[in-house]
Amino acid sequence: MKRLLILSGLLVLVLATAGCTGAGPGPSGPAGGTPSITDETVNDTLRVFVTEAQRSLDALDANTSSAASALARTGLSGRDAEDVLLSLSRSGNYTSDAVTFDPNGVVVAVMPEDYQFAIGANIHGASNIRAALNGTPGMSPRINLVEGFRGVALAHPVMNASGVAGGVSVVFRPERMLAPAALKALGNGSHALSAVQTDGTIIFDTDLGLIGRSMLNATQYGSATDLAELARTIVSTPSGIRQYRVNETTSRTIAWQTVGLHGTEWRLVVNQAR
Repeated sequence: MKRLLILSGLLVLVLATAGCTGAGPGPSGPAGGTPSITDETVNDTLRVFVTEAQRSLDALDANTSSAASALARTGLSGRDAEDVLLSLSRSGNYTSDAVTFDPNGVVVAVMPEDYQFAIGANIHGASNIRAALNGTPGMSPRINLVEGFRGVALAHPVMNASGVAGGVSVVFRPERMLAPAALKALGNGSHALSAVQTDGTIIFDTDLGLIGRSMLNATQYGSATDLAELARTIVSTPSGIRQYRVNETTSRTIAWQTVGLHGTEWRLVVNQAR
């Protein structure tokens, strides 16, 4: 029953991401430690989850870089620029929209047209926008967006002969991006999968109701006090594999590893099936 609930939730998200593209594989490999037979299934699941998640991130990054190069030729606004933005916004059904912004961080163009209310908004305060205006790509954490929902934005600078002319940013929902990777990683298993920011915010979970909560909220773990302590280790350590006690008679395995872009890290976590 639990597996059916996990799969049904993931399928809802996967159907929203149909048609997403892939690129070269990102970092993969087993979590640290010496796995037991039980741990091997956790590690195998994690390996696939990491590889597929990084592949999706790299694909979106490549698409955004290509859009920035095209916008250097078209300029930040106008029909040709809108065509570039529309194509970028269709990188996958996990993407919402794409915008260009000027050197002050003010949105000058956006596609699809449904989001044109964002034109004129000053988004300079976002970390990814500041990075782009300093000449380097940047990916935000999950934040409140001018589009009216919480998501992640990936930005690249747009360059001209004088330097940084502005930038391009694409908005996406990480829970939708990660759902196909999680489904592939689960295979015939029923482990619990999640993705967590380094501030503890859960941006994906096979229990969809946990998305947006903090992994560092110890009250949610009840008597599993080892797991509450382990949560702090996960957000502060790039990879690992541990066993923790659920109660006096039961222990389980949990493993994690890091994916990300441009200094923004996500911990991907696999918790042994309950």
